[in-house]
Amino acid sequence: MSASSFSLSRNRNHANAARTGSFPAIGDALDEIGAAVNLVDDVTAGTAAASKALVLDASGNLTYGSGTFTRTGRTRIINTEAKIGATSGWTLGGGTVDTGLMATMAASQTAGTLVVPIPGLKVGDTITGFHLIGQIESAGNTVTLDADLRKMTAAAADVADASVDAMTQISVTADTAVTSANSAVTGLTEVVAADETFYLLLTGTTAASTDIALQGVALTVTES
Repeated sequence: MSASSFSLSRNRNHANAARTGSFPAIGDALDEIGAAVNLVDDVTAGTAAASKALVLDASGNLTYGSGTFTRTGRTRIINTEAKIGATSGWTLGGGTVDTGLMATMAASQTAGTLVVPIPGLKVGDTITGFHLIGQIESAGNTVTLDADLRKMTAAAADVADASVDAMTQISVTADTAVTSANSAVTGLTEVVAADETFYLLLTGTTAASTDIALQGVALTVTES
């Protein structure tokens, strides 16, 4: 650990501890945190702080630097507010069974669509990926499942509706868990702007003696 990173002396730690009753090695812990996230640095002769988001100045005061704070991506689980799309085939909530499923698709449905609005986004957030959560039931017949992340933008002529990215189609003939392992889209850099909303459009097709159980969808977002 560099001596220039968040330099609080051990004597100062113990003096603070004596005065406040705080943990005596808090300075050491802050040193490690500062070094790990590379956000905290002293202002000392010849030390540039321009790239730092948080700075400890020579007087021991924390101030904002010219750098920016970046939160790591968080994955949100969404399992409410879905609606049936233009083509029937899905049943919201799994029908009358006592489960918390978002929706189900019974056997022998063709290109049924399900719309899942994405709530809680803020202007400036960056969508970096998504995946589905659920299960496909099949004992030999084919089931396909697609998902398309879409963006709607307010406009005078009409609300614009465009695809952001779509997952690779799942096509199986056996019981299959639907997870990030087979439904993930990653590497997106979609920044949420004013007057934009987002949703996932799911399309499923089931053969005889098959079905789909959808628990929900997961969206990975880096918050602004």
